[in-house]
Amino acid sequence: MYPIDAKTAKFEEVEILGIPALFTTERVSRATVPAGMYAYDLQTDETDWTQPCVLARHILVEHYGTVLTAAPIDLPPNGYLDLRAGDFVFGGGADMLTPREFEQKYLGIAPSKAKHRKPSRTVSAVR
Repeated sequence: MYPIDAKTAKFEEVEILGIPALFTTERVSRATVPAGMYAYDLQTDETDWTQPCVLARHILVEHYGTVLTAAPIDLPPNGYLDLRAGDFVFGGGADMLTPREFEQKYLGIAPSKAKHRKPSRTVSAVR
């Protein structure tokens, strides 16, 4: 399967580690992630595919999905962050948004300025 284009795809609104995020079960082409957004892959346990258990920059096996955030997530030196119950929360029928719509909702960026803004670098920008 080919990675999807993050600029045009619609994603499910979720929360990861208390941060608003966008989620898809697909792999996302990193070359299409909008400036100022960060992409991470989620991995499942090989015996339980119902919840992700690891967050990393790139996952090859047991890929659960991909999340996009407007703020970077600090990963440990090994590049893999173990997730606990409650670290990844589905929106429960949440909106399906493009990255641009997500920026408008959480960062208050007007559509005409979204493509020209400087990348956000702090978690506080989305809280």
